[in-house]
Amino acid sequence: MLERIKSYIKKFIHLGKSTFKPGKYEMLLNEASDAIYLVNTSGTITYANPSACLLFGYSHDELVQRPIHELIVSKTDVLNAFSTNLIQEKGIVVQQEFIRKDQSTFYGEMSVRLFDDGAHQAIIRDITKGVIQHRLLIDREKKFRILVENAFDIIIVLSSDFKIKFVSPVIKKMLGYEIDEVLGLNSNTFIELRDRLSIKRVLKNHGVTFAINDLKLIHKNGQIIHCEVNAANFLNDPLINGIIVNCHDISERIETEKELLNTNYELDSFVYKVSHDLKAPLRSVLGLINLSQKENSNETVKLYLEMMTRSIRNMDVFIKDLTQFSRNSRMEVVKEFIDFNELITKIDNNLKYEENASTIHIEKRINQKVAFYSDGNRLETIIGNLLSNAYKYHSFESNNPYINIQIDVSEFYCVIKIHDNGSGIAEEFHNKIFEMFFRASEKSQGSGLGLYIVKSAVDKLEGKIKLESIYGKESTFTVELPNLLTHSYDDRSEAV
Repeated sequence: MLERIKSYIKKFIHLGKSTFKPGKYEMLLNEASDAIYLVNTSGTITYANPSACLLFGYSHDELVQRPIHELIVSKTDVLNAFSTNLIQEKGIVVQQEFIRKDQSTFYGEMSVRLFDDGAHQAIIRDITKGVIQHRLLIDREKKFRILVENAFDIIIVLSSDFKIKFVSPVIKKMLGYEIDEVLGLNSNTFIELRDRLSIKRVLKNHGVTFAINDLKLIHKNGQIIHCEVNAANFLNDPLINGIIVNCHDISERIETEKELLNTNYELDSFVYKVSHDLKAPLRSVLGLINLSQKENSNETVKLYLEMMTRSIRNMDVFIKDLTQFSRNSRMEVVKEFIDFNELITKIDNNLKYEENASTIHIEKRINQKVAFYSDGNRLETIIGNLLSNAYKYHSFESNNPYINIQIDVSEFYCVIKIHDNGSGIAEEFHNKIFEMFFRASEKSQGSGLGLYIVKSAVDKLEGKIKLESIYGKESTFTVELPNLLTHSYDDRSEAV
């Protein structure tokens, strides 16, 4: 019908009628659902059908003889614009925004024809609803694209044969691939070989809509990335026609869970070992008390009391080690001025009552010409435990048993060396001595926590510790610690 209307209008124009007059086609034009108007060379409306009047909100008399530019939102020279676009074909379909009488606007699809004398005719269909819906769709697509492109998860759209049709840019960060490298590839390319079997089982049981808690994907560099994967089947959706897959990186969570399991295991072992080492001296004391009650000889009772005293002291040392272990693991690093001469004197006074301590010559060389800041409690723990071990495991048969303490302090770090000519440590134990509860032999004294606590405290201070030892001859522990006056825990580039 629209083409018939166009033909009728054309015939009237060719008959030289500049104004449309009633005739045998008037009823057809008046009943047309689309708005129809004629504009002369000066841009004035010469005819408008009832649908045009209704669409623009004017009466017939108000609309006819009204300049066409008053109905156009853009206020451009509509005739010239049409003329420029219509020189060759004399006709064009355009989209234009119009103004009604009440100043509301609508979008119309115009079928415009330009005539030789410069006049034109137009048939307008209201497409406002479609335009708004289209703009909303574009807006939603734009927002969706922004969300996808800035998401932390990989968003993938797969075809029915599981080939990649679309992938979000985060694949570069998560798996190391550029988008162009993966488009068209089968999704199995990135799935760890053993997990491909999991995918097959899931697809068999659930189809292409599924969730997998831990699917291992392969990074471009070969690293395994743990992902939580959800897939939804949109193959029957004409707009998507694919399988949407969301991959969320859970590698950090998996690593944390592993660390938690290891921590729980270590905690269980720790509790078991502690309870065992605390019970042993208690049972020994209880047994000796029981024997003492049955003994009549004062000399024997005295011997039992000495043995009890030794057990209690061992327990006291063990509890002290536990306290140091707990304090080091939970307390923050405290920055305070350290006077090494004072510190070594304090530690030496605490250790001078160790068994056979009077037979060991202590030599101290402290070179401190600059201010040094560190955690006093931890530093005392480190040096105190190293010196205590040097006392305990010395070779008292030596003609000249000694312990040398050398401390050199600079602006950025200090180096602490504790050397002794004691029993030494066998080379096969050098990598194990800092482990929790490690004892080199059954004859080893102490809790087995001392060197573990030393290493933990050094790590807390972001330092280093090293052992050099010859079994049966000598040992040297070297500790390097940063000066907290110049070292920042937020800028670890200066760490020693």
